[in-house]
Amino acid sequence: MRPHYGNSLAFERILNVYFYTSNADKLFQARLMFVRHGYLLRHFKGHREPYDEDYSLPTEQMLSRAIQQVNAEFGIKSIFFVEDTSLRLEALSESSDFPGLKVKEWFASSTFEGVDRLIREKGGDRRAVVKSDIALYVPNLSHIVFFHGETAGEVAQSPPAFSGSTQYPWLTPTTFNGWFIPDGTTKRLGEMEFEDALAFDFRAKSLTKLIARLEEMNAALNVSPSFYTVRRPEIAHPQEQLAFRELLPREESEPQILLVIGHKCAGKTTLSDYLVEHDGVMVFEASSVLRQLATDAGEGVETADDAFSFLREHGLDCVAEVIAKYLARAKANLNVITGLRTVEEIFLLVQWFPQARIVLVDSDARTRFERHLRRARDTDVRLFSEFQKQDEKQAAFGALRVATEIATDVIRNDGTLEQYREKIDALVSKHPKPLHGSERKSELHRTLLALDAIAEAATCEQISAKASDLGIPVRKYNTNRALKSAPEFAERVKRSDHLLQYKLTARGQRLLDLLSVIGKSGTGTDSSG
Repeated sequence: MRPHYGNSLAFERILNVYFYTSNADKLFQARLMFVRHGYLLRHFKGHREPYDEDYSLPTEQMLSRAIQQVNAEFGIKSIFFVEDTSLRLEALSESSDFPGLKVKEWFASSTFEGVDRLIREKGGDRRAVVKSDIALYVPNLSHIVFFHGETAGEVAQSPPAFSGSTQYPWLTPTTFNGWFIPDGTTKRLGEMEFEDALAFDFRAKSLTKLIARLEEMNAALNVSPSFYTVRRPEIAHPQEQLAFRELLPREESEPQILLVIGHKCAGKTTLSDYLVEHDGVMVFEASSVLRQLATDAGEGVETADDAFSFLREHGLDCVAEVIAKYLARAKANLNVITGLRTVEEIFLLVQWFPQARIVLVDSDARTRFERHLRRARDTDVRLFSEFQKQDEKQAAFGALRVATEIATDVIRNDGTLEQYREKIDALVSKHPKPLHGSERKSELHRTLLALDAIAEAATCEQISAKASDLGIPVRKYNTNRALKSAPEFAERVKRSDHLLQYKLTARGQRLLDLLSVIGKSGTGTDSSG
């Protein structure tokens, strides 16, 4: 599921929504769904199970009692929801579902062999339906709102023989997801890739319906005053205000902002999805913001060429401007922006938020290609040479062309998932080490500085001489090599009667501006080892 933000990034007022659950996997899955629609999901941490589950009651009645118990226990009138999963095994069910809401306890005491034998004894009907029900509580609303998602399929013919996903722990052989094959696929739900599983995941279906309703509520919350009438002002009791403020998560005065760049399949989404598991984390996917802008403008961006054409027409930093406006209002403790592709985008965000860090997720090209093949989403790209051409198209946007130049932090992702997660933890938890601007001046940087000082087209010899004058020497032949490697930032000027010359482009000037800002900010870490 690609992130789909709708109008969420444009809303100035957003409802604070809590999920009451003690199940960490459910919470993580819900947070991923919320973040990919542009919303932050909060979690209230109680000292015990948030509510009792009375399986003798119908689902909606049980969830209604859970809502009442949560309100009575915590004494807070926040917007929140609860969720429960149930299962119907057709061969073992009659008028009521079996095992129904007791699926967790039933599964823990069952074996595949035992269930398989029971199904065969009951006639062999292997059909099954997994259901997810959500109850949403909204203060001042006279009723609880329910959302239902379900997936029909069948119990597999054999026990699971696959390894679970470390990144997405509900995709596993150790729950009913390992036994269940949804209609429309030959794979068990637990062995699917995350993106593929979303179309079949029962809980994803109910969460999608919930988020759609919240989208409607947030839209109403953001209408202009001409659309509503104030009957009377209401002033909350001071004690109620104090209790509510104390219940909310404490947030840092200055949130962390990570601008994550990297080539395809380097691990950007893995990084952001892993961080979403933690409290107070919001993720923005730049490509999804771009698609939303294009949709609003009545244009399509199906290819990288389409995307670059849109950015050239509407501004190479137009995506970053939308994200920056949201970040200026955001309440997340950690904001992660992935998929930025232009230097202009990064420069705008660093200008607005000087504390932002530019994180390069790096990985060997062959390793990335193998990941691409395993994901099997882009079937048009099956050869390494085609994959390299895709890399070049992405580099032409600018940021990846100079990724090592502009990155304040570097993470290598060539090892195991566990090793990668350790590096991510170190990135967000440790104080970055200071870097000095002079240490960051590569050949390209020094060459562009010299070309900027000349202020007109110049030969490699002239550029080299100016670099020496500035105290940042670059050999003549190295200037040509550096500028050829980054054609977006210096234009080749060649006339029949003149030596080859280069002229700084507007994009090259913006790159110098960015490098100057980064040099002054003095932050950075390296987790490439």
